[in-house]
Amino acid sequence: MKMIVIADDFTGSNDTGVQLAKKGARTEVLLTPEQKPSRRTDVLVLNTESRAVPAAQAAKAVTHALAPWCKGEMLPLVYKKIDSTFRGNVGAEVTAAMRAAKRTLAVIAAAIPAAGRTTRNGLCLVNGTPLLETEFASDPKTPVFSSRIAELIALQSDIPVHDVSLDDVRRGQLSALLKAFAAQGECMVVVDAVEDHDLSLITQAICEQATFPLLVGAAGLANALPVRMFMQEKKALPVLVVAGSMSEATRRQVEKALTQAHANVVDIDVSRLISSKAEQEIASVVEQASVLLSHQKHTILRTSRSADDRLMIDALCTEAGVGRQQLGEMLSQCLGIITLRIIEQARIGGLFLTGGDIATAVASALGAEGYRIQNEVAPCIPCGMFVNSEIDDLPVITKAGGFGSDSTLCDALYFIEEMYSGN
Repeated sequence: MKMIVIADDFTGSNDTGVQLAKKGARTEVLLTPEQKPSRRTDVLVLNTESRAVPAAQAAKAVTHALAPWCKGEMLPLVYKKIDSTFRGNVGAEVTAAMRAAKRTLAVIAAAIPAAGRTTRNGLCLVNGTPLLETEFASDPKTPVFSSRIAELIALQSDIPVHDVSLDDVRRGQLSALLKAFAAQGECMVVVDAVEDHDLSLITQAICEQATFPLLVGAAGLANALPVRMFMQEKKALPVLVVAGSMSEATRRQVEKALTQAHANVVDIDVSRLISSKAEQEIASVVEQASVLLSHQKHTILRTSRSADDRLMIDALCTEAGVGRQQLGEMLSQCLGIITLRIIEQARIGGLFLTGGDIATAVASALGAEGYRIQNEVAPCIPCGMFVNSEIDDLPVITKAGGFGSDSTLCDALYFIEEMYSGN
């Protein structure tokens, strides 16, 4: 995730989020702080529903919502969405967002030129009319008491507020001014803008700062942001293959993929999985696979290397004190656990699951509520996605253990690669 938008109402969340989504960003709006985004989210939009509540309560809501996402050193870009006519608790919420996001500088550009909202000489104008002279001043829930943005903010914040004129923006002075203001300590900067091009100049100056400030605005500023600010670089991600079948067909398919250097393998010691060393084996497999995947390598988890492994089943059953069916269930559950732990540590581009019990166990471990079939990789080998699972809508290919030709696994890997390339 590269960017968090925090808004004070649901429609505001959406009208700003759509500016980013229409440029290709995977944008998700959460209605409550307890919800979780999918793993591939570019932009996370948080809605505090705090526009009409007391200022102190609004500030707490912002702090609470941002806190889980602003830990450690790698902080996301934070965009505080405000109402373009400054209704609500703008001063309190921007102050809370600055401190929760560990920013000492906030750049405020609330203009939406296409909707007649502009900023000039530090004043909020609606179709050229000062805000205090419009119907928004007497809003029944959140009335406005000034047209001057700095004054509105000062009602709820003790952080100094500076103004930057339209002339300075258009002369290219904003970048240097932001650096100078930031050097003075904690502050907010209200920036004039009357055209979309002015907002583009503002985002250009923001990008030139050593550290991104807190961005404060409405849909206009969001629409002006360059894609690189809020989208992760699109690249093909590796496939995790869970080959839990002992069939000869599956072994040949794995060997062909390895021979063609199309994937790497992590062999699983089945005997350790049913012993007191199960947790160590799981941890070792997860670590090996995560490292390979982090280096963009398709990775195969393999439980059987030769036909002789079938001869060891009775011995494994005796060792574990279970029957064949119970043994199979134990191993399938372990592979489900391993798969879940791997995707918690590494980004993958898809799953290839061979063996019915394995596919079911992995689906269960990932919390899937179903399987939505979308395509066919090869005869009787579907590609789809798990419904409402931990891997969201990533492609999942399933295959019965004995199905397919020697090239089936390679074909499946190419199939997912083509999905990423857009061909």
